[in-house]
Amino acid sequence: MAVNHPNSKFIQTIWSKKIQDELEMKCKLVKNCTTTYEGDCDYARTVKILAAGDPTIGDYTSVTSDGITVEDMADKSQDLVIDQANYFAFYVDDIDKAQSVPGLPEEYQKKAVHGLATKRDYYVATLIKNATNVTTATGLTADYVQAAIDEAIVALRERNFDEDGVIEITPRVFNAFKSKLISLSTDNPEYIKQGKVGVYDGFDVIMSNNLRKDGSYAYCDIRGKKAIAFAGQINNVESMRSEKFFKDVVRGLDTFGAKVIDQNRIQVIKVPDTTASH
Repeated sequence: MAVNHPNSKFIQTIWSKKIQDELEMKCKLVKNCTTTYEGDCDYARTVKILAAGDPTIGDYTSVTSDGITVEDMADKSQDLVIDQANYFAFYVDDIDKAQSVPGLPEEYQKKAVHGLATKRDYYVATLIKNATNVTTATGLTADYVQAAIDEAIVALRERNFDEDGVIEITPRVFNAFKSKLISLSTDNPEYIKQGKVGVYDGFDVIMSNNLRKDGSYAYCDIRGKKAIAFAGQINNVESMRSEKFFKDVVRGLDTFGAKVIDQNRIQVIKVPDTTASH
């Protein structure tokens, strides 16, 4: 059991901000969600997503006797519940000394970020898997995958999709499909961090190992940024003195929520997969 560590010079705000910033860069699937609704992300809070309906477009002529019809705009607001919470907690021999060593605090933070980022992306991948609109590839070859992606793109565009979007695929699907891609510079570290592996038909192609699999299919997708809303934050990072050992404990809490807010902006692509369930 840990107890308060009153003598520590633990810089809580810097650690919290650094981990939050690293999380935002590390998450590949979350990066392609809209995060404009982020606010108070305490666990069990609700974030209101404001949206209005589309107005009716009527015919007008100067000789009409009834004039024009004025309508109230429909309220299409949605609630995003912050219902996910993950934590990290690890021992440090002496947190004050660790903070004084150049680069050492960043190493500790990276260790925490990796696991939290996987949890965030995996949750978004679950939402992708359960999205409504689905295209299924008939095999795991370049031609079969390309045909399914082409069909998915057409389905999106027939729903008036007119924004920047991404194609998100697993490593195995990428290996089958890579010959069809426009290559990106492999020397660009920003592309590597974001998981970008190419471009296809105007869409950035993102590779992620966190996309869901069920033993039969990998659940890839094409989507716009407004398909899924995400809100999350590092609620608290603190240092405490261990009661059992002559060490310090650093622990933190990450809370978040995500939701598909527009099914028309996402198309799932089921690709045959022979790996074990994920």
